[in-house]
Amino acid sequence: MIKYRFCYAKFGDAKYISHLDLIRMFSRAFKRAGIPLTHSEGFNPHPKMAIGLPLSVGLTSECEYMDAELDRAISADDVSALNASLPMGISISAAAERLVGTKKLADIRWATYKVTLHDGAVSQDALDAFMARADVVVEKKTKRKVSDTDILPDIAALIVSKDGTVLTMTVSAGASYNIKPELVLLAMRTYIEGFGATNYDIHRAAIITDDGRNLM
Repeated sequence: MIKYRFCYAKFGDAKYISHLDLIRMFSRAFKRAGIPLTHSEGFNPHPKMAIGLPLSVGLTSECEYMDAELDRAISADDVSALNASLPMGISISAAAERLVGTKKLADIRWATYKVTLHDGAVSQDALDAFMARADVVVEKKTKRKVSDTDILPDIAALIVSKDGTVLTMTVSAGASYNIKPELVLLAMRTYIEGFGATNYDIHRAAIITDDGRNLM
């Protein structure tokens, strides 16, 4: 058994593939590529795979991460065969053995998103004023409840392009803290006068661990 970490991109129509379908898709792709996944024991064995910080349906990304346990070591040719077995829009960019000391998927703390605004713009001055507020309270929904939450501590940075239409945001992510970029946009519509963008594309550009490093 050898533990590997894979970095892959998700773009185009693949952004509509759900998390559960993605797991099934990768499992079939490994099989087609002739790469043996390690399976759990018991009555209903399943492949030992895990995706870090599952991406919401409708978003694209260049930095998704998956851990998998394999029955043998793999080569660059194996990664090429795996890519050939994946549908258009899913592409593995890197694969490496998980050595002792490698950060765990559970150590994810931040995520950076690029948001392209199609029906509005915002200035850096407006964003700086937004970040300087005492609080940013919005209605946040979880699986168990809906509550008013101050999300300002969970926004690390908001930077916009010179024309005001490409917003880069770094926000809390992971199991303990997780702020969706859509929630930040909702807060901006609430607290920034004149900002009303509702038509946008969201792309995940980075996933960062608790010590500021990437996962690979």
